Order: sequence, then C-alpha cells, then structure tokens
Amino acid sequence: MVSHDYEIPNDPAVSPEDIDSNADLEGADLSEATLTGANLSEATLRNADITGAILVGADLTGATLSGADLTGADLYRGKLSDADLRDSDLSRGNLIDADLSGAALERSELVGADMYHANLSEATLVGADLSEVDLYRADLPEATLRNADLSGATLRKADLFESDLYRADLPEADLSRAGLSETNLRNASLFQANLRNADLVGANLRDANLSKADLAGSDISTANLTRSQLEDVLLWNTSLSGALVSRGTAFDAPGDRIEQLANDEETDSLSDPTDRYDAIARANNELKTVYSNNGLISQARKARSRERRARRREAKADDTLQGTVAWLGSLLSRLTTGYGVKLRPVIFVMMALFLGSAVVYSTNEMSLGESLYYSIVTFTTSPPGDPDPGLMRVVAGIETFLGTTMIVFLGYVLGAREQV
Repeated sequence: MVSHDYEIPNDPAVSPEDIDSNADLEGADLSEATLTGANLSEATLRNADITGAILVGADLTGATLSGADLTGADLYRGKLSDADLRDSDLSRGNLIDADLSGAALERSELVGADMYHANLSEATLVGADLSEVDLYRADLPEATLRNADLSGATLRKADLFESDLYRADLPEADLSRAGLSETNLRNASLFQANLRNADLVGANLRDANLSKADLAGSDISTANLTRSQLEDVLLWNTSLSGALVSRGTAFDAPGDRIEQLANDEETDSLSDPTDRYDAIARANNELKTVYSNNGLISQARKARSRERRARRREAKADDTLQGTVAWLGSLLSRLTTGYGVKLRPVIFVMMALFLGSAVVYSTNEMSLGESLYYSIVTFTTSPPGDPDPGLMRVVAGIETFLGTTMIVFLGYVLGAREQV
C-alpha cells in the first residue's frame, strides 16, 4: 500500500506522508486510522491514541509505543519484535500471528486480546494483564511473565519452554497440551487450571497452587513440587516419575476426583468399573512411587493401601471366578496384614487370638495368670505340656499354628513397610 492509501481521520496534524520509519508521532491521534502494511519501524508513538486502528501487516519493529492506547486495534500479522509496549493498552486487540518476539510489554493491558499463534518468544510481560486472552498455539519460549495475570486465558498448545511465570496468576486458564517444560511456575496460581496432556517435565512448581487442577495425561516428570498445593487435582494417566516432593506437598487421595470424572465425563472412557478402579490404582501407584523416592514413607504407605484397595474393588467388579479369588485374597491381606504395610490389623489379630485362647483355657480350672501364661507360650512356640482333650486341645492347636503364622506376618509387615 502506498502512502496516499492511508487514512487518518482524527488528527489533521498527521498526514499520510508522515507515516514512515523513524517517524515521530508521539501523542498523535491515530484512532480508527487505516494503516495496512505501514512501515513504522523505529517510530515513536509514545502515548499515541491508536484505538480501533487497522494495522494489518504493519511493521512496528523496534517502535516506541509505551503508554499508547491500542484498544481494539487490528494488528493481524503485525511485526512488533523488540517494540516498546510498556504500559500500553492492547485490550481486545487482534494480534493473530503477530510477531512480538523480544517486545517489552511490562504492565501492558491485553485483556480479551486475540493472540492466536502470536510469537512472544523472549518477550517481557512482567505484571501484564492477559486475563481472558487467546494465546492458542502462541510461541512464548523464554518469555518473562512474572506477576502476569493470565486468569481464564487460553494457552492451549502454547509453547512456554523455559518461560518465567513466577507468581503468575493462571486460575481457570486452559493450558491443555501446552509445552511448559523447564518453566518457572514458582508461587504461581493454577487453581482449577486445565493442564490436560501438558508437558511440565522439569518445571519449577515450588509453592505453586494447583488445587482442583486437571492434570489428566500430563507429564510432570522431574518437576519440583516442593510445598505445592495439589488438593483435589485430577491425576488420571499422569506421570510423576522423578518429581521432587516434600512433606509440605499437599496431594489429596485421587480416587474421589477420578470417580467424579467417571460420572461427569461425556465420553465413556471410565464408565466400566474395572477401568475406573484401574485408573485409581495407577494414580495411587504414581503417588506411592514418588513419595517413596523422596523418603516420605508414611505417605507412601497410605498410597499403597489405596492402590491395593482399588485393585481389590477392580477384582470384585471383574465378576469372574478369577476376579472373585483375587478379591478374597486381597480382602484377607487387608484384614490380616493391612496390605503388608499397616501394623494395626496384624496386632489386632494377634491380640484377639491370644486373649480369645486365654479365655478358653481359663474355663479348664486355670487362674487368669495361668491361662495368660499358657496362651502366650502356645502362641509363640507350642503348648507347655499336653492340653486337655476336647475344646482346649483344639484351641491350642489352632493358636500354635496361627500364632506362628501371625509372627511371620508381623516380621513381613515390619520389613515391607520401610521398603514401600
């Protein structure tokens, strides 16, 4: 487009011939102007009014636009690399396929802007307001978004590799399939964010809030989750391999959220109970492994118990002979050894066997002390002398056998619970 095709309806002091590279248009009124394809590289447009202007394909490389008002401007395929847009207002602007690489956008307003497939690599957006912005497939590798407001933003399939999102606000943002590997999300708020199938490998999520976030299918391998809040998150097919967690990392049991997904999901991926319980078991297995690898044995035991309980329910839902047998075996393990990690069921069974046998022995002309002594010796070794024929002999035989068995179980649990 040549210069006479430019239209500048609201500022008589600016003519089409003034639209050129290195132009000084500070404070100019370019609202509603038609500047398609204009070359304004290195131009000064500080505090200019560019609301509603058409700048499709315009070249604003290195231009100074600090404090400018570009509300509703059309910058489709605009070239704004290395531009100074600090404190500018780009709300509701069209920045589809725009090049903003290396641009300075500190404290800028981009509320509701359409930045589909925009290039923001190495851009600086500290304190910028990007709430409700569409950044679908946008390129933001190594961008600085510290303290930025991205609440409700669409960042689906966006590339945020090694970006700095320290203390960024991303509640309810759509980050599904986003590339967030090696990204700094420390102290960021991702409350109820959609992170389905997102790549968070090696990300720093220390002290981040991910409560109620959807992490189905996401890869959080080797990420730092120290003291992060993960209450009520969806952990379905989520990879936590090698993640760093601490005692202050708050994970809720994943079963309730997966059950909720099975009831609410429009697809039937978890409609089968066996698939649902398998998903719960796998999620708890991931938690068990990551807790164990970080030396958090108590949390690992709880996750293992939940995993085994889910497997037991899966076996029952299988509704076959093999499933029934597996269910009974799992139920027996729960009642006698607490799935191999809990002492309480073992001690309860041992005490019940010991005291119950002592009561039987006391009915055979033994004092309370004698019956307790007889029971403890029988429980740990064999009866001290031949028991009287009848009920006493039967009980002594059972106590000897089960006592030895429970002592073996106790040793197994004491060893296994420290090696979860």
